[in-house]
Amino acid sequence: MNKTLRKWIPAGLALSSLLAVTACNNDSTNEASAEEGSSWLEEANLNANETPDELYEQAKEEGKVVVYSQSSRIKDVKASFEKEYPGIQVDAFDLGTIEIVEKVTREQEAGLNTADVVFVKDGGGVVSGELLSEGMLHKYAPNDLVEKLDETFLEEPGLPFYFSTRSIFINNEVYDESTISNWWDLTDEEWKSKIVMDDPLLSSDTLDLFTTIVQNADDMETAYEEKFGNAIELDGTDNAGYEFIKQLLANDPVFVSSGDDVVEAVGTPGQDKPPVGITTSSKSRHIEEQGYTAEFLYDVKPKMSVAGTSYLYMANNAEHTAAAKLLIRWMAGEADGQGEGFRPYNVPGSWSTRTDVSVEGQRPSSDLSLWPYDGKFLYDHSNDVRNFILANQ
Repeated sequence: MNKTLRKWIPAGLALSSLLAVTACNNDSTNEASAEEGSSWLEEANLNANETPDELYEQAKEEGKVVVYSQSSRIKDVKASFEKEYPGIQVDAFDLGTIEIVEKVTREQEAGLNTADVVFVKDGGGVVSGELLSEGMLHKYAPNDLVEKLDETFLEEPGLPFYFSTRSIFINNEVYDESTISNWWDLTDEEWKSKIVMDDPLLSSDTLDLFTTIVQNADDMETAYEEKFGNAIELDGTDNAGYEFIKQLLANDPVFVSSGDDVVEAVGTPGQDKPPVGITTSSKSRHIEEQGYTAEFLYDVKPKMSVAGTSYLYMANNAEHTAAAKLLIRWMAGEADGQGEGFRPYNVPGSWSTRTDVSVEGQRPSSDLSLWPYDGKFLYDHSNDVRNFILANQ
Protein backbone atom coordinates (compact mmCIF):
# COMPACT_ATOMS: atom_id res chain seq x y z
CA MET A 1 0.00 0.00 0.00
CA ASN A 2 1.05 3.57 -0.67
CA LYS A 3 3.03 5.14 2.19
CA THR A 4 0.58 8.04 2.33
CA LEU A 5 -2.33 5.80 3.21
CA ARG A 6 -0.33 3.88 5.81
CA LYS A 7 0.51 7.17 7.49
CA TRP A 8 -2.82 8.89 7.42
CA ILE A 9 -5.72 6.41 7.46
CA PRO A 10 -6.87 6.09 11.06
CA ALA A 11 -6.96 2.68 12.72
CA GLY A 12 -10.19 0.83 12.00
CA LEU A 13 -10.87 2.33 8.57
CA ALA A 14 -11.65 -0.36 5.99
CA LEU A 15 -8.74 -0.80 3.60
CA SER A 16 -9.97 -3.56 1.34
CA SER A 17 -11.11 -1.27 -1.49
CA LEU A 18 -7.81 0.65 -1.42
CA LEU A 19 -5.79 -2.54 -1.51
CA ALA A 20 -7.88 -3.78 -4.40
CA VAL A 21 -7.21 -0.63 -6.39
CA THR A 22 -3.49 -0.80 -5.73
CA ALA A 23 -3.39 -4.48 -6.64
CA CYS A 24 -4.97 -3.73 -10.01
CA ASN A 25 -2.13 -1.44 -11.05
CA ASN A 26 0.71 -2.89 -13.10
CA ASP A 27 3.86 -1.59 -14.75
CA SER A 28 2.26 -1.09 -18.15
CA THR A 29 -0.60 0.90 -16.64
CA ASN A 30 1.84 3.12 -14.76
CA GLU A 31 3.95 3.70 -17.88
CA ALA A 32 0.85 4.60 -19.90
CA SER A 33 -0.30 6.97 -17.15
CA ALA A 34 3.11 8.67 -17.10
CA GLU A 35 3.00 9.22 -20.87
CA GLU A 36 -0.55 10.53 -20.67
CA GLY A 37 0.37 12.84 -17.77
CA SER A 38 3.29 14.29 -19.69
CA SER A 39 1.09 14.99 -22.69
CA TRP A 40 -1.59 16.52 -20.47
CA LEU A 41 0.91 18.86 -18.81
CA GLU A 42 1.98 20.19 -22.18
CA GLU A 43 -1.61 20.80 -23.23
CA ALA A 44 -2.65 22.24 -19.86
CA ASN A 45 0.19 24.80 -20.05
CA LEU A 46 0.07 25.64 -16.36
CA ASN A 47 2.69 28.37 -16.82
CA ALA A 48 0.40 30.35 -19.12
CA ASN A 49 -1.15 33.62 -17.98
CA GLU A 50 -4.55 33.65 -19.63
CA THR A 51 -7.08 36.32 -18.67
CA PRO A 52 -10.34 35.33 -16.98
CA ASP A 53 -12.23 36.21 -20.17
CA GLU A 54 -10.00 33.94 -22.23
CA LEU A 55 -10.42 31.10 -19.76
CA TYR A 56 -14.19 31.58 -19.60
CA GLU A 57 -14.54 31.13 -23.35
CA GLN A 58 -12.69 27.82 -23.12
CA ALA A 59 -14.40 26.77 -19.90
CA LYS A 60 -17.88 27.16 -21.41
CA GLU A 61 -16.99 24.37 -23.81
CA GLU A 62 -15.96 22.15 -20.89
CA GLY A 63 -19.20 22.87 -19.02
CA LYS A 64 -18.17 22.03 -15.48
CA VAL A 65 -15.36 21.77 -12.93
CA VAL A 66 -14.91 19.30 -10.06
CA VAL A 67 -13.31 20.41 -6.79
CA TYR A 68 -12.31 18.45 -3.69
CA SER A 69 -12.40 20.88 -0.76
CA GLN A 70 -11.31 20.68 2.86
CA SER A 71 -13.85 23.37 3.75
CA SER A 72 -17.65 23.36 3.77
CA ARG A 73 -17.46 26.97 2.64
CA ILE A 74 -16.94 25.64 -0.87
CA LYS A 75 -20.74 25.75 -1.23
CA ASP A 76 -20.54 29.55 -1.11
CA VAL A 77 -17.81 29.49 -3.76
CA LYS A 78 -19.97 27.27 -5.94
CA ALA A 79 -22.88 29.71 -5.74
CA SER A 80 -20.84 32.81 -6.54
CA PHE A 81 -18.82 31.14 -9.32
CA GLU A 82 -21.86 29.76 -11.10
CA LYS A 83 -23.48 33.19 -10.89
CA GLU A 84 -20.40 34.91 -12.30
CA TYR A 85 -19.77 32.30 -14.97
CA PRO A 86 -23.10 30.90 -16.17
CA GLY A 87 -22.81 27.71 -18.14
CA ILE A 88 -20.15 26.19 -15.89
CA GLN A 89 -21.33 23.82 -13.18
CA VAL A 90 -19.25 23.33 -10.02
CA ASP A 91 -19.33 19.82 -8.58
CA ALA A 92 -17.99 20.38 -5.06
CA PHE A 93 -17.03 17.66 -2.57
CA ASP A 94 -16.53 18.68 1.07
CA LEU A 95 -13.92 16.28 2.49
CA GLY A 96 -11.41 16.14 5.32
CA THR A 97 -7.68 16.36 4.65
CA ILE A 98 -7.16 12.63 5.19
CA GLU A 99 -10.14 11.82 2.95
CA ILE A 100 -8.76 14.02 0.18
CA VAL A 101 -5.34 12.36 0.33
CA GLU A 102 -6.96 8.93 0.24
CA LYS A 103 -9.40 9.79 -2.55
CA VAL A 104 -6.86 11.47 -4.82
CA THR A 105 -4.36 8.65 -4.32
CA ARG A 106 -6.90 5.92 -4.99
CA GLU A 107 -8.32 7.60 -8.08
CA GLN A 108 -4.99 8.59 -9.57
CA GLU A 109 -3.59 5.09 -9.12
CA ALA A 110 -6.67 3.71 -10.84
CA GLY A 111 -6.34 6.16 -13.73
CA LEU A 112 -9.54 7.99 -12.79
CA ASN A 113 -9.42 11.71 -13.55
CA THR A 114 -12.32 12.81 -11.36
CA ALA A 115 -10.98 15.91 -9.61
CA ASP A 116 -9.92 19.07 -11.41
CA VAL A 117 -9.12 21.33 -8.43
CA VAL A 118 -7.92 20.20 -5.00
CA PHE A 119 -8.20 22.63 -2.09
CA VAL A 120 -6.32 21.24 0.92
CA LYS A 121 -3.70 21.90 3.58
CA ASP A 122 -0.39 20.07 3.49
CA GLY A 123 -1.53 17.62 6.18
CA GLY A 124 1.70 16.68 7.91
CA GLY A 125 3.69 17.23 4.74
CA VAL A 126 1.94 14.35 2.97
CA VAL A 127 0.45 16.44 0.17
CA SER A 128 3.75 18.07 -0.78
CA GLY A 129 5.85 15.02 0.07
CA GLU A 130 3.79 12.53 -1.91
CA LEU A 131 0.91 13.81 -3.99
CA LEU A 132 3.02 16.55 -5.56
CA SER A 133 6.26 14.63 -5.77
CA GLU A 134 4.45 11.72 -7.43
CA GLY A 135 2.81 14.03 -9.94
CA MET A 136 -0.77 13.64 -8.71
CA LEU A 137 -1.16 17.39 -8.13
CA HIS A 138 0.39 20.41 -9.82
CA LYS A 139 0.89 24.05 -8.96
CA TYR A 140 -1.00 26.64 -11.00
CA ALA A 141 0.06 30.15 -10.02
CA PRO A 142 -0.47 32.87 -12.66
CA ASN A 143 1.79 35.90 -12.44
CA ASP A 144 -0.90 38.44 -11.57
CA LEU A 145 -1.75 36.46 -8.43
CA VAL A 146 1.81 35.60 -7.42
CA GLU A 147 2.95 39.23 -7.56
CA LYS A 148 0.51 40.06 -4.73
CA LEU A 149 1.72 37.30 -2.39
CA ASP A 150 3.64 38.05 0.77
CA GLU A 151 7.26 37.07 0.07
CA THR A 152 7.16 34.34 2.72
CA PHE A 153 4.72 32.40 0.53
CA LEU A 154 6.52 32.65 -2.80
CA GLU A 155 8.15 29.20 -2.69
CA GLU A 156 5.12 27.22 -1.56
CA PRO A 157 4.20 23.88 -3.20
CA GLY A 158 0.76 25.02 -4.36
CA LEU A 159 -0.99 28.36 -4.68
CA PRO A 160 -1.40 29.53 -1.06
CA PHE A 161 -4.41 31.75 -0.53
CA TYR A 162 -5.04 31.91 3.22
CA PHE A 163 -3.98 30.40 6.54
CA SER A 164 -5.35 29.86 10.02
CA THR A 165 -3.76 28.53 13.21
CA ARG A 166 -4.48 26.05 15.97
CA SER A 167 -4.99 28.53 18.80
CA ILE A 168 -5.88 28.68 22.47
CA PHE A 169 -9.44 29.93 23.08
CA ILE A 170 -10.73 31.42 26.34
CA ASN A 171 -14.15 32.54 27.53
CA ASN A 172 -13.74 36.33 27.60
CA GLU A 173 -16.82 36.77 29.78
CA VAL A 174 -14.88 35.13 32.64
CA TYR A 175 -11.20 35.41 31.73
CA ASP A 176 -8.96 38.06 30.22
CA GLU A 177 -6.03 37.66 27.83
CA SER A 178 -3.56 37.17 30.69
CA THR A 179 -5.28 33.96 31.84
CA ILE A 180 -3.08 31.90 29.53
CA SER A 181 0.21 33.51 28.52
CA ASN A 182 2.40 30.44 28.10
CA TRP A 183 1.67 27.02 26.57
CA TRP A 184 2.96 25.50 29.81
CA ASP A 185 0.07 27.15 31.67
CA LEU A 186 -2.10 24.37 30.25
CA THR A 187 -0.20 21.85 32.40
CA ASP A 188 -1.24 23.58 35.64
CA GLU A 189 -3.57 21.74 38.01
CA GLU A 190 -6.04 24.60 37.53
CA TRP A 191 -6.85 23.27 34.06
CA LYS A 192 -7.04 19.57 34.87
CA SER A 193 -9.98 18.11 32.91
CA LYS A 194 -10.82 21.64 31.72
CA ILE A 195 -9.08 21.70 28.34
CA VAL A 196 -11.20 20.89 25.29
CA MET A 197 -9.47 20.28 21.98
CA ASP A 198 -9.65 18.61 18.59
CA ASP A 199 -8.43 15.03 18.88
CA PRO A 200 -4.83 15.01 17.55
CA LEU A 201 -5.31 11.43 16.36
CA LEU A 202 -8.15 12.58 14.10
CA SER A 203 -7.11 16.14 13.28
CA SER A 204 -4.01 16.50 11.11
CA ASP A 205 -3.86 20.21 12.03
CA THR A 206 -3.68 19.46 15.76
CA LEU A 207 -1.06 16.78 15.16
CA ASP A 208 0.88 19.32 13.07
CA LEU A 209 0.85 21.69 16.05
CA PHE A 210 2.15 19.04 18.46
CA THR A 211 4.82 17.88 16.02
CA THR A 212 5.92 21.48 15.50
CA ILE A 213 6.17 21.88 19.29
CA VAL A 214 8.45 18.83 19.34
CA GLN A 215 10.53 20.32 16.52
CA ASN A 216 10.92 23.56 18.48
CA ALA A 217 11.77 21.95 21.80
CA ASP A 218 14.39 24.61 22.56
CA ASP A 219 11.68 27.28 22.49
CA MET A 220 9.52 25.15 24.80
CA GLU A 221 12.44 24.70 27.19
CA THR A 222 12.96 28.46 27.36
CA ALA A 223 9.24 29.05 27.91
CA TYR A 224 9.27 26.51 30.76
CA GLU A 225 12.12 28.33 32.48
CA GLU A 226 10.31 31.66 32.08
CA LYS A 227 7.19 30.26 33.70
CA PHE A 228 8.63 28.13 36.50
CA GLY A 229 11.96 29.87 37.14
CA ASN A 230 14.06 26.73 36.84
CA ALA A 231 15.40 24.41 34.16
CA ILE A 232 13.11 21.67 32.92
CA GLU A 233 13.62 18.10 34.12
CA LEU A 234 12.57 15.52 31.54
CA ASP A 235 10.50 12.62 32.79
CA GLY A 236 11.58 9.89 30.41
CA THR A 237 11.03 12.04 27.30
CA ASP A 238 13.46 13.10 24.59
CA ASN A 239 13.01 16.86 24.81
CA ALA A 240 10.87 19.68 26.18
CA GLY A 241 8.40 19.37 23.31
CA TYR A 242 7.59 15.77 24.15
CA GLU A 243 7.61 16.65 27.84
CA PHE A 244 4.97 19.32 27.23
CA ILE A 245 2.74 16.86 25.40
CA LYS A 246 3.18 14.30 28.17
CA GLN A 247 2.25 16.79 30.90
CA LEU A 248 -0.66 18.15 28.86
CA LEU A 249 -2.06 14.64 28.39
CA ALA A 250 -1.59 13.99 32.12
CA ASN A 251 -3.87 16.97 32.73
CA ASP A 252 -6.73 14.95 31.23
CA PRO A 253 -7.80 17.09 28.26
CA VAL A 254 -11.14 16.35 26.64
CA PHE A 255 -10.76 15.33 22.99
CA VAL A 256 -13.63 16.13 20.60
CA SER A 257 -14.08 15.57 16.87
CA SER A 258 -15.19 19.08 15.91
CA GLY A 259 -13.86 22.59 16.41
CA ASP A 260 -17.46 23.72 16.75
CA ASP A 261 -17.69 21.59 19.90
CA VAL A 262 -14.58 23.29 21.28
CA VAL A 263 -15.93 26.80 20.75
CA GLU A 264 -19.32 25.86 22.21
CA ALA A 265 -17.75 24.33 25.33
CA VAL A 266 -15.49 27.32 25.87
CA GLY A 267 -17.77 30.16 24.84
CA THR A 268 -21.24 29.27 26.12
CA PRO A 269 -22.27 32.25 28.29
CA GLY A 270 -23.14 31.98 31.98
CA GLN A 271 -20.41 29.55 33.05
CA ASP A 272 -18.64 30.03 36.39
CA LYS A 273 -15.38 28.35 35.40
CA PRO A 274 -15.48 27.46 31.71
CA PRO A 275 -12.81 25.32 30.09
CA VAL A 276 -10.19 26.63 27.72
CA GLY A 277 -9.87 25.16 24.26
CA ILE A 278 -7.52 24.46 21.37
CA THR A 279 -8.94 24.56 17.86
CA THR A 280 -8.62 26.42 14.58
CA SER A 281 -8.63 30.18 14.85
CA SER A 282 -11.06 30.36 11.92
CA LYS A 283 -13.84 29.11 14.19
CA SER A 284 -13.95 32.63 15.62
CA ARG A 285 -15.93 33.69 12.54
CA HIS A 286 -19.06 32.12 14.05
CA ILE A 287 -18.66 33.31 17.62
CA GLU A 288 -20.66 36.53 17.44
CA GLU A 289 -23.59 35.15 15.43
CA GLN A 290 -23.89 32.15 17.75
CA GLY A 291 -23.79 34.29 20.87
CA TYR A 292 -20.65 32.77 22.33
CA THR A 293 -18.25 34.72 24.55
CA ALA A 294 -14.90 33.44 23.34
CA GLU A 295 -11.74 34.60 21.64
CA PHE A 296 -8.42 33.13 20.63
CA LEU A 297 -5.16 34.36 22.15
CA TYR A 298 -2.36 36.06 20.25
CA ASP A 299 0.27 36.52 22.97
CA VAL A 300 1.29 33.06 24.12
CA LYS A 301 4.90 32.07 24.78
CA PRO A 302 7.00 30.84 23.14
CA LYS A 303 4.85 31.25 19.99
CA MET A 304 1.18 31.72 19.23
CA SER A 305 1.11 28.62 17.03
CA VAL A 306 2.08 27.38 13.56
CA ALA A 307 0.43 28.55 10.35
CA GLY A 308 -1.86 26.02 8.67
CA THR A 309 -1.85 27.25 5.09
CA SER A 310 -4.51 26.23 2.59
CA TYR A 311 -3.47 25.59 -1.00
CA LEU A 312 -5.11 25.32 -4.39
CA TYR A 313 -3.82 22.68 -6.78
CA MET A 314 -4.61 21.42 -10.26
CA ALA A 315 -5.17 17.65 -10.30
CA ASN A 316 -3.09 15.64 -12.73
CA ASN A 317 -4.92 14.89 -15.99
CA ALA A 318 -7.77 17.23 -15.01
CA GLU A 319 -10.48 16.97 -17.65
CA HIS A 320 -11.73 20.54 -17.27
CA THR A 321 -8.48 22.48 -17.37
CA ALA A 322 -9.72 25.93 -18.33
CA ALA A 323 -12.58 25.79 -15.83
CA ALA A 324 -10.14 24.63 -13.16
CA LYS A 325 -7.83 27.57 -13.82
CA LEU A 326 -10.80 29.91 -13.70
CA LEU A 327 -12.01 28.46 -10.39
CA ILE A 328 -8.55 28.69 -8.81
CA ARG A 329 -8.34 32.34 -9.80
CA TRP A 330 -11.84 32.93 -8.42
CA MET A 331 -11.08 31.31 -5.05
CA ALA A 332 -7.80 33.23 -4.76
CA GLY A 333 -9.67 36.53 -5.11
CA GLU A 334 -8.60 37.33 -8.67
CA ALA A 335 -5.87 39.83 -9.54
CA ASP A 336 -7.24 42.64 -7.37
CA GLY A 337 -8.01 40.45 -4.35
CA GLN A 338 -11.64 41.56 -4.36
CA GLY A 339 -13.11 38.54 -6.15
CA GLU A 340 -16.24 37.14 -4.51
CA GLY A 341 -14.71 33.67 -4.44
CA PHE A 342 -12.28 34.63 -1.68
CA ARG A 343 -14.90 36.31 0.50
CA PRO A 344 -15.87 33.13 2.46
CA TYR A 345 -12.25 32.77 3.57
CA ASN A 346 -11.51 36.41 4.35
CA VAL A 347 -12.97 36.11 7.84
CA PRO A 348 -11.88 36.56 11.46
CA GLY A 349 -9.34 33.94 12.44
CA SER A 350 -7.98 33.61 8.92
CA TRP A 351 -5.28 35.59 7.17
CA SER A 352 -4.82 36.15 3.46
CA THR A 353 -1.44 35.29 1.97
CA ARG A 354 -1.68 38.50 -0.07
CA THR A 355 -0.21 41.83 0.93
CA ASP A 356 -3.29 43.77 -0.17
CA VAL A 357 -6.08 41.92 1.68
CA SER A 358 -6.81 41.88 5.42
CA VAL A 359 -9.61 41.45 7.97
CA GLU A 360 -10.65 44.64 9.74
CA GLY A 361 -9.89 44.69 13.46
CA GLN A 362 -7.55 41.71 13.32
CA ARG A 363 -3.80 41.74 13.79
CA PRO A 364 -2.02 41.58 10.43
CA SER A 365 -0.14 38.40 9.65
CA SER A 366 3.15 40.29 9.90
CA ASP A 367 2.47 40.85 13.62
CA LEU A 368 1.82 37.19 14.46
CA SER A 369 4.44 35.19 16.35
CA LEU A 370 4.36 31.84 14.56
CA TRP A 371 6.62 28.86 14.15
CA PRO A 372 7.37 28.17 10.50
CA TYR A 373 5.55 25.25 8.91
CA ASP A 374 8.10 22.57 8.01
CA GLY A 375 6.37 19.98 5.83
CA LYS A 376 9.41 17.71 5.61
CA PHE A 377 9.89 17.56 9.38
CA LEU A 378 6.18 16.89 9.86
CA TYR A 379 6.25 14.17 7.22
CA ASP A 380 9.25 12.49 8.86
CA HIS A 381 8.15 12.80 12.51
CA SER A 382 4.35 13.02 12.79
CA ASN A 383 4.02 9.24 13.23
CA ASP A 384 6.47 9.37 16.13
CA VAL A 385 4.37 12.05 17.82
CA ARG A 386 1.16 10.14 17.10
CA ASN A 387 2.61 7.02 18.70
CA PHE A 388 3.81 9.05 21.69
CA ILE A 389 0.28 10.40 22.20
CA LEU A 390 -1.17 6.89 22.03
CA ALA A 391 1.36 5.66 24.59
CA ASN A 392 0.63 8.50 27.02
CA GLN A 393 -3.16 8.79 26.89
